[in-house]
Amino acid sequence: MRKVDRSLAHWGGERDEATPMVEAVIAKLAGLGYLDDAAYAGTKVRGLRRKGASTRLIQAALAAKGVEAETVAAALAEQEPDSELDAAFTLARRRRLGPWRPADKRAEFRAKDLAALGRAGFSWETARAVIEAEEIPSSA
Repeated sequence: MRKVDRSLAHWGGERDEATPMVEAVIAKLAGLGYLDDAAYAGTKVRGLRRKGASTRLIQAALAAKGVEAETVAAALAEQEPDSELDAAFTLARRRRLGPWRPADKRAEFRAKDLAALGRAGFSWETARAVIEAEEIPSSA
């Protein structure tokens, strides 16, 4: 309806005339299966995990899009149990943190690397496990 209001402000017209049209479009899209929050949440969770997003970041991103917390929780529950750690390793690899930093610089940048993972929404334990890892997992 915000787009309708913007259009009406520019072109003129009555909001009462546009409301039935908007409802008809919404009903048609819902009937075609395009308005499925569960499918959307599942797709976004998988995509964001592949990019190295934490659970907190995923919850915030989907909440900003208007997806209900229960739907987000159900989509997150479908993920592997250790997907949070895998995502942290993925982010560390992408940003060259911890094990991906040159060995002579790791100690110098340890605090900054931990802070970067913390700002990304990962817990202290997860961030520490990634930054202090000696062996890089094959999945990361």
